[in-house]
Amino acid sequence: MITPNNRKEFERHIDILAESIERKTFQLPPSRRILRGLLSAKQLPNKRISFLTIDESTRLLANSLANFDRPEFKNRKNAR
Repeated sequence: MITPNNRKEFERHIDILAESIERKTFQLPPSRRILRGLLSAKQLPNKRISFLTIDESTRLLANSLANFDRPEFKNRKNAR
C-alpha cells in the first residue's frame, strides 16, 4: 500500500473516503470501531482535518480506498 507523503495527500485520502460514503459506492462494515472513528474526526477552524482525532482504522481505510482509486489499480486486468 502506498502511504501519503504529506498532509495534502492524506487529506485527499480522507476526502476520497468521505465522498465514497456520501455517494454510497462504499458501504461501511458493521463495526462500531470504524463508525466511531469516522464520527470522531473533527475539522480545525481553518477547515483542515485534525490528525489527533483520526484513529488508526480510519487512516487505514482512507489509505486503502485511495490506493484502489489509483490509475495503476484501475487499469489492471483481472488475474486468473
